[in-house]
Amino acid sequence: MTNLHPLSRALLIASLGLALLAPPLASQEAGSRLSGLLLTEGSGVAIEGAHVTLVDPGDVVLAESLSDEQGAFSLPMPPPGTYRVRVTRIGYQTWASDTVHVAATSQSRVLRLNVPVQAIPLPELSVVESNDCPTTPEERRLAFELYESVLPILATVSSTADLGALRMRMIRPTVVWRRGGRRYARDTTTVVVLRSLNNESPEYLERYGYADVIQDSMTTFYAPDGDAMASPGFLATHCLRPVVSDDETKVGLGFEPKPGREVVDVKGVLWIDAVDGGPRALEFQYTSLRPFLRRHLEPSLRADILSRHPYRTRFHGIEMDESEFGGVLRFERITGNRWLIREWRIQRPWLAHKYLWRVRVGSTVWPRAKPLTISGEVLALLRP
Repeated sequence: MTNLHPLSRALLIASLGLALLAPPLASQEAGSRLSGLLLTEGSGVAIEGAHVTLVDPGDVVLAESLSDEQGAFSLPMPPPGTYRVRVTRIGYQTWASDTVHVAATSQSRVLRLNVPVQAIPLPELSVVESNDCPTTPEERRLAFELYESVLPILATVSSTADLGALRMRMIRPTVVWRRGGRRYARDTTTVVVLRSLNNESPEYLERYGYADVIQDSMTTFYAPDGDAMASPGFLATHCLRPVVSDDETKVGLGFEPKPGREVVDVKGVLWIDAVDGGPRALEFQYTSLRPFLRRHLEPSLRADILSRHPYRTRFHGIEMDESEFGGVLRFERITGNRWLIREWRIQRPWLAHKYLWRVRVGSTVWPRAKPLTISGEVLALLRP
């Protein structure tokens, strides 16, 4: 392989190594379990790598798992009630089982589920010459192979509700007023949560983007977690491409917004281990930030300055470097078939300013977007 061009070498590693991306399920944990087999209706062929979720009558997801090469899956036994098992596979219609009744005396049980084959078209994944993404058909084909291989992991990486809670250390900025001005300090807290990263739903991110406004002037920024990247909406709004790395032990899946996206969005690279197929890290940057800041943050900055300097005050445009704003998510395997977001860091913008006053000229203000860091780290997985 030493004589191959770097791009060819990286893509060959991807094609050989990513076959390991869907490892078998770990042994069942002690206690009552709701297990089952997924078989193709009619042929009885095992369905491997499907995303299996247990939902209640209100469509709330209670537990998640992946099917192994025999089509087997295992979920924690829920409280007494009625439930359904939902099966999701890329390229096929989502299917839900008939009602599953769980009684107060229920022990571990095994379900045999015959899942019908109902393929659905995936236009964004078709390798055609007519495409609004600035990539070649071959690049799109290779990128989708990477995406399809890591999809089962992405679909379960954001939440550990079926495994236990997370003890996390969170570092957030807090406002400190000094000499009449606003400054930021760091506030470190330890929390217990089911999700390492608090995010909006994939549907919300697709429609409104990765930035939001709270109470007129307060803003919050989101990250492309596993739920977001595994959603159909992410494929519909982003272009994928393979990314070459000098490190032959990893391959990259690049993504960027499709042309015409006007909301705050994300671009970056998901780095995947070419040996065991697990995700290593996701690096991203925010895009289309300037219109958002001009619309939602600049008016309050102007109002504050004009309340103190109402006469002869001129404002320049916002100075900013978009490459300063974004973040990184780092992944870690916790069981044979599960990963989680072990730590994350987001650098979101806030508006500072430089003020200059001159006699006979008046005041001049230069708004400047600066990064504000928010981060989280998982300290322990608290199993039930």
